[in-house]
Amino acid sequence: MLFLLSLFACKNDILLSSGELGNINYTIVTGYKIDGLSLNEAKLAVGYPQTIEATLTLRGWKVVGDQPFLVYHSSADESMSVDSESLLDGDIGVPGFSVQADTAGSFMVESYLQDELVDQITLNFVVPDAVSVLSWIREPGAEEFTAAEGDTINVQVGSQAAFIPIPEFEGERIVGTVEADISIEPPEAAVLGYNIDEVSEGGVEASSNPASIYFVQAGEVKVCATDTVNAVTTCQDFAVSE
Repeated sequence: MLFLLSLFACKNDILLSSGELGNINYTIVTGYKIDGLSLNEAKLAVGYPQTIEATLTLRGWKVVGDQPFLVYHSSADESMSVDSESLLDGDIGVPGFSVQADTAGSFMVESYLQDELVDQITLNFVVPDAVSVLSWIREPGAEEFTAAEGDTINVQVGSQAAFIPIPEFEGERIVGTVEADISIEPPEAAVLGYNIDEVSEGGVEASSNPASIYFVQAGEVKVCATDTVNAVTTCQDFAVSE
């Protein structure tokens, strides 16, 4: 069994840094906990677009005045692309932006009001060397999911599992909303779950995203997550009992 898993999260963390000129706060939200880091100290995953919000500091309002919506973001580094939001994308204020690096390194994003530099921030990108799998398990008859980690996780037949793929570098979590291919071995040990949105006489509206599985066979089961961009695979073992 192989299916694509986007980030499924229940707890978020916020990484914030003021720019080097002190006029803009840059913020990124992750779907998992990263302790003790600001955005300019964190490592971001290569190969995926990451969304960053921007807000003016008190000092920044004095610089920009009543035209924060005219601020845009760019980079001179060819190895990184920056897609600045426009006025049509949402609230009036400093637009946010998405950033994606194709190689590892430190790259600067610059924020301008017309041709005037308002602020800048250096972001650090690395290629993940592992993708850990945080598992959320709902046992048969239970109403809530509980987080489960360990070399081998014990579950019962009929349990439902959802997963968070967390990119890592040198044993530490890094920032990045990643996509992972999830494979099950043996394939017949689990089935893909569907989320039912609506049932009517005309049919059933359902979706497989966020992805989850049901364990349907007792025995040893291996769930592997592969970073679809960086081709890194990490596996989690389950012991499934009747």
